[in-house]
Amino acid sequence: MKMNIKALTLFFGLFLITMASHLSAQSGSADTDEKALAMEYFIQGITDFENEDYEQALDNLTAAHVRLSTDPGINYALSDVYLAMGDYSNAAYYGRLAAEADPENKWYHLQLAEIHRRSGRNTAAIETLDNALRYHPRDLDLLFMKAESYVEFGKLLQANGVLDQILEITGSDFEIHLRKFRNYNALGMNEEALTELEAMRELNPGNLSTLQTISQLYLELGDEDSARNTLIEARERNPRDPQTLILLAEIYINNREWENLGDTFVSILGDPLIYPTQKMELVRFIYSQHTQNPEIETLAEQTSSVILAFSRNEPEYTPAQLIAAEFFIQRGESELALETLERVTTSAPDEQDAWAQRLQLLFSLERYDDIINLEDQAAEHAPNNAFAGFFTGLAFLVTDRFEKAEYWLEKAAMQPGRRNFRSLVYSSLGDARHELNEWSASKEAYEMALRLDPDNHGAKNNYAYHLSLRDERLDYAMDLAEEATTAEPDNAAYLDTLGWIHFKKGNYEEARRYIEQAVETGNAGVDVLEHLGDVYDALGDPENARIWWQKALDADPERQYLEEKIQ
Repeated sequence: MKMNIKALTLFFGLFLITMASHLSAQSGSADTDEKALAMEYFIQGITDFENEDYEQALDNLTAAHVRLSTDPGINYALSDVYLAMGDYSNAAYYGRLAAEADPENKWYHLQLAEIHRRSGRNTAAIETLDNALRYHPRDLDLLFMKAESYVEFGKLLQANGVLDQILEITGSDFEIHLRKFRNYNALGMNEEALTELEAMRELNPGNLSTLQTISQLYLELGDEDSARNTLIEARERNPRDPQTLILLAEIYINNREWENLGDTFVSILGDPLIYPTQKMELVRFIYSQHTQNPEIETLAEQTSSVILAFSRNEPEYTPAQLIAAEFFIQRGESELALETLERVTTSAPDEQDAWAQRLQLLFSLERYDDIINLEDQAAEHAPNNAFAGFFTGLAFLVTDRFEKAEYWLEKAAMQPGRRNFRSLVYSSLGDARHELNEWSASKEAYEMALRLDPDNHGAKNNYAYHLSLRDERLDYAMDLAEEATTAEPDNAAYLDTLGWIHFKKGNYEEARRYIEQAVETGNAGVDVLEHLGDVYDALGDPENARIWWQKALDADPERQYLEEKIQ
């Protein structure tokens, strides 16, 4: 129980004003004029204090104290002013004078104890309260403050001893048992804490929070059956409480009762009276368990059932569809993920994250035409989403529609985002501008990509290769290519770029070595095959040159210019 000292001061100010005769009786030999003047100063001081004019209150109360120094009311009021001003030393001095002058007045002791507590003198606070309890051994205000003082002092067992005294006076009380529980729990005394919880349970059997806490303590004590029974009781009292279900689920998981786990959740998710946000909490819980234990197939199946039930029962709740899509993507069930994302973009067309996720998934499946067919819808509903713009731009880039690619990538580059993502956008923009023969703008995009992320090795490779095609800054291009290849030594494209720059610089043996390594990775593209033919030709080996040119022509018959080289 926190004491409102200021409220007590007001009360006592009014009390003392009406008890002027009591003041006079305590004034000793002071003459009548002095007493009257003291009363005038006292009343004005109390008024100043209530108006929070503490300096003026101090002046007036000090003037009253000069005339009636032994009066407990004046000393109490002075103590209150000093306390409000944060002067604990003077507050304690005058508070002690008040308590000594009228030792049976519990309010004076309460004030003095509060001063000691605020100044960190907990032992003095306890002693002050014990002095008051000699006169009022069953006073609840004094006992509550003593219990709180022990808690602040870190003596939790002593605090519970005082709370036991309060229980003897008041009888069993939920709030007091809760205080005792918190103290025992902080001390790690689980059995004692459980005793208090059981008392609270008896007083308020419908309190779900208490039942849930009891179940957790039973688990800590190794009594899983009691924990389960307590939670089942909680579920019977409120079948729709998600926290109870999650705690039950933890027991099911611990015992690998996967069917009980999934069946419990699926039945809840089909309940139309439970809010979607509550269902979401359950779904995220079981999803996290699956993520932590991906090897448990039964758990994966139950998780799938739960997420499907959630998605189907809440078709207009966007988070339900998004988490379902995320789960299907994780499981490699791309078609189910696409169906789910399509539902989202249909029912909630302005859900920009869903558009971004849908376009990204289509791109990963190399369904570029599907992305291009969604261009207008994406432009309408996700016009400022950097990811949607990026994957739309990439779809146009890989299908050689470079002007459209530049348009979308420029839009994506204008949106805020993480530096490494924006670096990817600018790198792709550099590729598109290169294909459009906008070389100056292309270089600017590559330079920006590398400023945003110096570890963007794809940007380094492409920039280096395009520099080599123009015989421009070959030493710089070589540095970029070497950095990219060092980072990914088995990347065929990177090896080819490094070899091609050596070719451009006339280092034909080095060129052959790197480009052959690119071929040996098994991932070499047509350009790499043609480059190896060019290298052998430069090395004066026309026979091997024709072999590799022919391989390039076989892989891409549209390269008819190679026929002349092969002749």
